Amino acid sequence: MPEYEGFKIVYEVINLPKGKWGILIEVIRRVDGEILMARHNPFPSHPFDTKLEALEHVNRYVASTLDDLDDAHTVRRIA
Repeated sequence: MPEYEGFKIVYEVINLPKGKWGILIEVIRRVDGEILMARHNPFPSHPFDTKLEALEHVNRYVASTLDDLDDAHTVRRIA
C-alpha cells in the first residue's frame, strides 16, 4: 500500500462467505490524530474475488479520496 504523507491509513481485509473478500478503511491525520473518515466499507455491495483485487480498488479509492481531502483542506486554509 502506498504511503501518504501526513495521513495514516488503517485498513482491514475481511474474509466473507463463499470465498469473497471485503475491506474496511479508516483515514487519520497524523498531525493531530483527527479521524477524517471513520472506519467504513467503501464498496458495501461489491465483494472481491481475491485479496489483491480488493487492495487494488482500495489503493485507487484512497488516492482519490485523499486528493479530495487535501483540496478541501487547502480551500479552508485559504479562506
